Amino acid sequence: MRHYVLSSLCSWLLLSCCWFCLWIIALYFILDPELAVLFFPFAMRLGVTLHAPKSYWPSVYGAEWWLMVSLAVLLEQPQWLSVMVASLLSLPVLWLAHGLYFGSQWRRLCVMGAVITITALINTLVVGLFTSHSLMVLLVSITGGLMLVPSCYLIWSYLFQKAWIPLTVNLVSRPVELRSRHVVFYAVLFIVSIAIQLGLPDEMRRFAPFCLAIPIILLAFRYGWQGALLGTLLNSVALIAARTGGSNLEITDLLLSLSAQSLTGILLGMGIQRQRELNEKLRHELSRNHSLSRQLVKAEESVRREVARELHDEIGQNITAIRTQATIIQRVENTPLGQNCASMIESLSLNIYDTTKGLLTQLRPKSLDDLGLEEALHQLVREMECESQGIVTHIIWQQSEQQVTELSDTMGVTLYRICQEALNNVVKYAFASEVTICFFIRDEVELVIKDNGIGFKQEQTLQGFGLRGMRERVQALGGTFLLSSRTEREEQGTELSVTLPAL
Repeated sequence: MRHYVLSSLCSWLLLSCCWFCLWIIALYFILDPELAVLFFPFAMRLGVTLHAPKSYWPSVYGAEWWLMVSLAVLLEQPQWLSVMVASLLSLPVLWLAHGLYFGSQWRRLCVMGAVITITALINTLVVGLFTSHSLMVLLVSITGGLMLVPSCYLIWSYLFQKAWIPLTVNLVSRPVELRSRHVVFYAVLFIVSIAIQLGLPDEMRRFAPFCLAIPIILLAFRYGWQGALLGTLLNSVALIAARTGGSNLEITDLLLSLSAQSLTGILLGMGIQRQRELNEKLRHELSRNHSLSRQLVKAEESVRREVARELHDEIGQNITAIRTQATIIQRVENTPLGQNCASMIESLSLNIYDTTKGLLTQLRPKSLDDLGLEEALHQLVREMECESQGIVTHIIWQQSEQQVTELSDTMGVTLYRICQEALNNVVKYAFASEVTICFFIRDEVELVIKDNGIGFKQEQTLQGFGLRGMRERVQALGGTFLLSSRTEREEQGTELSVTLPAL
């Protein structure tokens, strides 16, 4: 109980000082003591009440009421009773809003907007009965609310929603990092705002509020709606600092400018921040999908390797046993029928062996495991008999000195299959006389395959499964797949470029 009384007394004293200072600033800007109460002081009370526990509300309202009574007596303006009634009528609204004020940032901003609007209407209905400037009351209430209520939310979020690092020896010994670039950026924008308000000639003074939208847009783009609100506060300070008095029309113009800037900046910043959140979520999902795709490719190659090993071991041994038994039958059985059956058995076993060997090559190229990628490609060229078909093949292998690690299994198999499919297309369809295969291995792996064949039309790439499968496999590994072809007689040829990140 003693702690509560002490903290309530300190809160009352602090809020009294803040309330009075804001009233002085608003009076300098509005030039009307009663409207000045509805400008910054009322908005501060709304923001503090929304974010403070209800047990401290008596301190908040107590500070406001005793200052209003004191100012009414000091200034001899008894009509301030309407302002006190408006303050009292806002209590049920805030009580209901406080129960709804939880959850996401967007929900809180919506509750803030509803509270600002409803309390502004209450101020207009109550205070407007005793003055002829009802619309001015509405404008002052909305402008102050848009400027200070979100500011209170920012302060509350920074103090109570951030994860603070405990004050330990390691933290104390760590040097303080001052983000001077941000400080300079804020200072330059503030100086520019003051210069615009004071430096423009009289005939262009009406355009000064529109120039103040520039820092709001910049800060909204950089920091979201919080930056837009900060830009609005900088502009308000600039306007108040440049304010030297004037007609009610000029005050109305300035208030409308501040309201429009605050609302537009907050909405623009919310849109930008929402877009960034969606982009970040999309990047996360894309990264997750790429990771899953890489795992699927690795799992596929692992299954292929295991199946190939099982086929090679089991079927190879059985075929060898069958051929051995056929040879025994040929030696033992002297009848022509027995010799023919033994020869047929051996021939069929050899056919099965050749078919299985082809399947094993498609499942998992054995040369890749035994020789490595570079030598396996040379053997692939020999197996496809490119030289006998008049196709000169050049394989260029360039690897940086820093890249001493070998390619991963998934990377090697993918590059091998791409080269296999590309060479197969060259042999069958390109009518080329020269093919160049270039490997550039640095931080990432780049494969370029060029030929001087007749080329093809781009729409033909979608007809077969070979190129489409290569493209999907490369994209699954997070790489890029580019295919270009020229069919002109002077510049014929096809170029395939694949870039894969190091896995």
